[in-house]
Amino acid sequence: MNIPERYRELCEQGNTPTQAWAQLKAEYIAQCGPEKDAEQSWKSVSGNAFENIVLQMFTTQLGDLQSLKAVQWKSLPEQLKEPLSERLWVRGEIRPIIAESDVDFVAYEVRDGDVPKRILAVYSCKVSLRERFQQDLFWAERLRERGIRFCFVTLDNDGDLTKAATTGDLSTKAAKMSVAVYDRIYMFCDELEIQYYTRVYRSVDRLVEDLVKWQEHD
Repeated sequence: MNIPERYRELCEQGNTPTQAWAQLKAEYIAQCGPEKDAEQSWKSVSGNAFENIVLQMFTTQLGDLQSLKAVQWKSLPEQLKEPLSERLWVRGEIRPIIAESDVDFVAYEVRDGDVPKRILAVYSCKVSLRERFQQDLFWAERLRERGIRFCFVTLDNDGDLTKAATTGDLSTKAAKMSVAVYDRIYMFCDELEIQYYTRVYRSVDRLVEDLVKWQEHD
């Protein structure tokens, strides 16, 4: 099954993003043979599939725009990995180690074709926030000091962020932390649904709109 393509088809049939994702999971598990652990197999492929869905969103929104690029970490030019990494010191020794942020996507400005100029933002992608913010907090603070925005892209399968964006309710830990940790949270929802904390919550349709604004005003 081509999960990103099937996801697009399900959305075009009128399903909401979360409905389409749930249907995808059901179809994938149904096609798994009895010899497979279907739930575990889904977990192993769904993360990469969601990243590919986000990549399609970036590609569509960037269109013919030549001054910006958004790529997955595995496709990032080596010279851009250094500012997205941290030198850490082994306790009790004078030996450093390099820890890479290993974010899912990096958006950067280019000049003279494909020559990188500066990094504008990085993106962590998960279908739900859950405890993701705990590991993102370190890198969000480190990279923000370097003028790099730290963003999150999600389907919000748990509904915590959607509830916060539509009602203003920050009663859950995930919702509270989300508006403090991330510069932007891009959600697969209708822009009209987002009524609260609009400086943080955005429809995923505005990924590149924000990049262009940062490019122009930084």
